[in-house]
Amino acid sequence: MRLDYELMNEILTSFLDSEQSTLNIDSFLELYEKDAQKLAHHLIIMEEKGLVIGAFPNGNMGIELECEGLYDFAYGTPWRLTSNGYDFAAALTKTDILTTIKDKFQKEGLSAVIDISKKIAIKQATKLLDE
Repeated sequence: MRLDYELMNEILTSFLDSEQSTLNIDSFLELYEKDAQKLAHHLIIMEEKGLVIGAFPNGNMGIELECEGLYDFAYGTPWRLTSNGYDFAAALTKTDILTTIKDKFQKEGLSAVIDISKKIAIKQATKLLDE
């Protein structure tokens, strides 16, 4: 399964737009109903890259792989953005960064995309300072 950067952006935006410091699967019911396995896959990848973590002290996201090879969500397990998650989310909100990632870097790994998006965001911010 290829990474879907629009889905990742939608997940990150949900955290940014929330009045709560944590979210759980209830905050993503539309995405869950559309494709629960794709949502789980992307949340796990985002957890591995340190963008989101489980909010309980053990950091568990409450997403488990079942015997049938399908992911299952533990009801009510809270998740939160990390500082890296906020940085990546902020970078994706900058003009054209998501489009650039989809058009030019879709086949790159997530680490490269995170680094590139931060560099583009820094470049845009520097340009604003120079104006």
